[in-house]
Amino acid sequence: MASGFVYRRRVEFADTDTANLIHFTALLRFMEEAEHALYRSLDFVGYRWSEDSVFGMPRVSVSCDYLGAVRYGDEVNVRLRVREVRRKAIRYSADFTVERSGGREVVARSDWTVVCARREHGSLDWQGIEIPPPLKARLKAMKAAGG
Repeated sequence: MASGFVYRRRVEFADTDTANLIHFTALLRFMEEAEHALYRSLDFVGYRWSEDSVFGMPRVSVSCDYLGAVRYGDEVNVRLRVREVRRKAIRYSADFTVERSGGREVVARSDWTVVCARREHGSLDWQGIEIPPPLKARLKAMKAAGG
């Protein structure tokens, strides 16, 4: 079995278009949900508001290749992998699979990069900051374990 963090999400009616197919943006939401579920599993919060600032992990790059149909009611497994951990940025990849009669089918593949950032209240400018050491250590361990 492939390594990585797995997040499961059922395709709801609101995720689909009039052809009963998932709207392309829904898989990007699933990707972000998987990322934040990973953070929670590592005892970390990916978005925090405080009195003086906001902390977040905004995406700076996203790509997704759609390889197969996904329909209302399908359960999508998002297998997220840590590809690279830098000083301020993390690069992820994910395979999206759906159970079919012949087994699990890869229906999409995605890559994205997030940057650890902070924005002071009253400012529109985000400033890149170093990844908190506990998160960085956990992500590096996950990468070393193959995912």
